Amino acid sequence: MVKTLIGMLMIGALCLPARAQETTATTPSGPAAAVYRNADDYAKAFNKADAKALGQMFAEDVEYTDEDGVTTVGRDAIVALLKKNFALNPGAKLEIDIQSVRSLTPDVAVERGQTVTTSTGGDQTTSAYTAIHVLEDGKWRIRQLVDTPVPNPPPGQMLSDLAWMVGDWKEKDGDAEIETKVAWAAGNNFLTRNFKVSIDDDVTLQGWQVIGWDPAQKKIRSWMFDTDGGFQEGTWTRSGDQWEIRQTGFIPDGATISSVSLMQRLGDDRCTWELTNRTLDGDPQPSLPRIEIVRTSK
Repeated sequence: MVKTLIGMLMIGALCLPARAQETTATTPSGPAAAVYRNADDYAKAFNKADAKALGQMFAEDVEYTDEDGVTTVGRDAIVALLKKNFALNPGAKLEIDIQSVRSLTPDVAVERGQTVTTSTGGDQTTSAYTAIHVLEDGKWRIRQLVDTPVPNPPPGQMLSDLAWMVGDWKEKDGDAEIETKVAWAAGNNFLTRNFKVSIDDDVTLQGWQVIGWDPAQKKIRSWMFDTDGGFQEGTWTRSGDQWEIRQTGFIPDGATISSVSLMQRLGDDRCTWELTNRTLDGDPQPSLPRIEIVRTSK
């Protein structure tokens, strides 16, 4: 998201209701209390995209520094920034986690926290901020605001919901037996899944799959290859204890395939799996019935 949008959202965050203070009191006291009393008026103005009203919550000589180190100086410049971004991003929603508010003097308070903004399309951006509030002519205003990036969590952390899969698994489908081993790859940022299909102890197919976090698409994705020369890529979506994996790919003769796998976790050592919405070169194919998979070792 462009830095000016981040600037708008960070400015909005400072005047929304606080969730935490450095003190243990549940209600702000002293100079901090005056800062929080601006919250309701600010929220109303923000929801109306009223940049002029928002501008009055900043000192005339306010300085805002964005994540790239670019500084915007002055209330008028802040108002112009707000107007531009309200026009470019109508309907954006803001959530805030104010982590601390501390009074330095009776006329100065420092606020720190994080914000999460959600666009109308569902994209989210997290930012951190530090703001200095000053008392001017009986009214608390923001004198300085510094916006800093929040580091992205490591890819492995984004796969934590799939950590239960790690281990050895076995499933029976008629005469076929399928053995699967799931493990963390070196660095613990990817999961690897190796599988072997046997019929009457004869191995008929083997393959491997890599599961990882796509930071560009903000999704869990997978890439699977088999010994016959086929390959597929998939996108994983969670709903409770069920995972939906939408896959597309090719078989060795070049025909296109697609399917939707449904994996339901039944506990630490059991899950079910079924394959639906199968197509071959666009033609519908029969679904495969649900089967139960059990863990043989961790």
